[in-house]
Amino acid sequence: MPTKAAIRQQTIQALNAMPADLRQRASADLYQQLFALPAWQNAKHVATTISGGFELATQPIIDRAHADGKVIAVPATLPHRQMAFHVVDGQTTFATSSFGLQELVNGAIIEPAAFDLIVVPGLVFATTGERLGFGGGYYDRYLPQTTGFKVALALPAQQTREPSWSVEPFDVLLDAVLMAPTE
Repeated sequence: MPTKAAIRQQTIQALNAMPADLRQRASADLYQQLFALPAWQNAKHVATTISGGFELATQPIIDRAHADGKVIAVPATLPHRQMAFHVVDGQTTFATSSFGLQELVNGAIIEPAAFDLIVVPGLVFATTGERLGFGGGYYDRYLPQTTGFKVALALPAQQTREPSWSVEPFDVLLDAVLMAPTE
């Protein structure tokens, strides 16, 4: 069984090598699947991330949430590998974190129990709901605090039928993994 680190590195390389036209088509398909979910349509409070580099772009999700009148929040890291999700609105200010990511420096905090839907990031997603994240454990600590619908959007390089990594007892299964067509 390959190590989690090896799987992460291989997936990042595959995402970086993904042709722009395939990425654009796959991304559009994933957004369409997300916005068609009853969990999206009924959600009042949605959590996502600010995407970076090789990740699926999350700005279209943030924009659609605003257009649909939803409260959208993104995470800021806290000590001890914790997170708080802050509302993104017209007054939002961002700064670059120690991880090189854009994080909010203001905005109301939404409590975990208030989220109806959480778009969960990661590197590899199994159709059975398991995910391999970036290795920090932030979502492993956060997800047990919420009952919101947990969904991941998987580009072709991020898809697997079942985990090829060791699944830990504390790993939280996703409620849905949306898969883009591989061609």
